Amino acid sequence: MTQPTIIITGASYGLGAAIASIAADHGVQVVLTARSKSALESRAHEIEQRGGKALVVAGDVSRFEDCRNIVEKTVQTFGRIDALINNAGVIEPFDSVADVQLDAWAQHMAINLLGPMMLCKLAIPSLRQTKGRVINLTSHAAEIAVPGASAYSTSKAALDRFSKVLAVEEPEITVISLIPGETDTPMQEVIRRKAKGKAPDAFYQYFLDLHAQGKLLPPEVPARAVISLALGAPHTWSGEILQWDDPRVQELGYRLTS
Repeated sequence: MTQPTIIITGASYGLGAAIASIAADHGVQVVLTARSKSALESRAHEIEQRGGKALVVAGDVSRFEDCRNIVEKTVQTFGRIDALINNAGVIEPFDSVADVQLDAWAQHMAINLLGPMMLCKLAIPSLRQTKGRVINLTSHAAEIAVPGASAYSTSKAALDRFSKVLAVEEPEITVISLIPGETDTPMQEVIRRKAKGKAPDAFYQYFLDLHAQGKLLPPEVPARAVISLALGAPHTWSGEILQWDDPRVQELGYRLTS
């Protein structure tokens, strides 16, 4: 029970799956969680085929009992938590504040904000013991007002503030918000399918062009930054909001792999 153990939410596809794969290749015991058990089991099988260790705990991060189950099974199986990577998130609903459905807005907040908060709360005792790390995946949308995406902009801004508060409250834990950039994930597919007419034309066209021109980042690129921070971020960085391509983060990744 001395190997590092990392919980990764939203680990079934996209960025979360890439984070899990890279972490396992670094000798980390990974706990994969998302709502789709079959997809998680497929990821775990791939990891174990390469000699890694993976635990599947399916669950919905918007539900407290599911969050508790994730943390409890991690500790029961591996005896420790060295990092919590809050990657799970949604971008919908797309609509103006005047027209948005309240239940959709509330469910968005339950996933993007309350979920990370509940997992942090439950994992804090273990993270204190290991002097562990929390990596919260955020977005540039936290810094700008995106018409038609009030839930997403608001949840990411709130998550950034939560990270800063947690960093102050828990001096033994390193807490970082990371902006992974425009990455080729299922969330991008949702934008292309559903944002037209709901978000500004320039916003929609920007992401359409990124995809058409092949400029979306492969998930493995920001995933390396995420796992570098989860394994080696200095405590002096706690409370910061960093971009995946920050030179300090890239240097950290180089040191971990060299």
